[in-house]
Amino acid sequence: MSLKDKSRFLGLGCYGGKQTKEFIEKYGYKGSIANGSEQDLKALGNIPKYQLHGFDGFGGHRERALDCLSLNPEFMDFVEKIEEKIVFVLFGGGGSTGSGCATILAEMLLQNKDEDGRPEKIVCPVIALPSSDEAIVKHSNAYQAVQELQELEGLGATFFINNDIDKDYTYINSMFAKVLDTFLTNDSYGELNNFDESERLEMLRDSGAMVLSLMKSGTEPMSMLDKLTKNGIFAPIETNKICENIGIIHAGNNNTDIKSDMVIAEVGKPKNVFQGYNGRSTLIVVSGLDFPVTHVAKLGALAKTAHEERLRDRKQTKKLGDLTFIEDEFPKTPMETQRKPSKFELLQRRMKK
Repeated sequence: MSLKDKSRFLGLGCYGGKQTKEFIEKYGYKGSIANGSEQDLKALGNIPKYQLHGFDGFGGHRERALDCLSLNPEFMDFVEKIEEKIVFVLFGGGGSTGSGCATILAEMLLQNKDEDGRPEKIVCPVIALPSSDEAIVKHSNAYQAVQELQELEGLGATFFINNDIDKDYTYINSMFAKVLDTFLTNDSYGELNNFDESERLEMLRDSGAMVLSLMKSGTEPMSMLDKLTKNGIFAPIETNKICENIGIIHAGNNNTDIKSDMVIAEVGKPKNVFQGYNGRSTLIVVSGLDFPVTHVAKLGALAKTAHEERLRDRKQTKKLGDLTFIEDEFPKTPMETQRKPSKFELLQRRMKK
């Protein structure tokens, strides 16, 4: 029932590398990272990695990804030959290396189709959205990356990590790794029903946002839903009730922890409701949601406002004026002010050029 062996994590840039390292070292997943920064790669220790030669960071310019990937054919060849069915592409939306390369690589991984015309691989982006107080370029980079993800046909579930929720990014990264691992590996079962592998694959394959909440037994249902949709580690979901799948692994052999109707009332009426039992904690998963456009649009608005403020400030740049009192103290003679240069002097000036 575990999807672990069918998954690979591809971490791009600083955030992608750190998050992928956790999946590899703590949970034993297959994974690789890529970055142009030699220092960043060294800090991640001895895990599979590729250095993007010739690009020690993009300096905030996402558009450099095309040049970078074209000049690193060894890495491109590796990505093209990934065999695992599920590929999680992890990157920081505010960065430039990760956000620039991720959308291109995701599109490349979707190229091969099965006999039904669907992509052979389930490609699931994991984008860490910058917090509201970060720099203009980080907000604009994230906005553009989400725009590009929206245009990719056949993309699988996308996870939007909300760095506004806590300043302790290590906590957010650890929590995400924990809940996703639980979803991929949980092997609980019960007499009523089981949340099997094919159902989980269905949730991952459906395009749109995906959110998860893992809460200990005895947690109030409304608290679970709040963490799932508004105040958890994922960007707040849209209120338009667009939803394809709901999955619940109950902490026990019945539905006393939370009823599926409560989840439906919060996220919308889905195509499928999958339920399993006897989990250590209650896991709620929703996929096929609309992208968190409202949250991302706020980041775009912040970038626009800050940019306009910078333009206004630059127009108010002060310049030094003339020291007129010097001219008052040493006035020029009438001859000096009226004398024109001779032709010879003009010739000398031209010859010096």
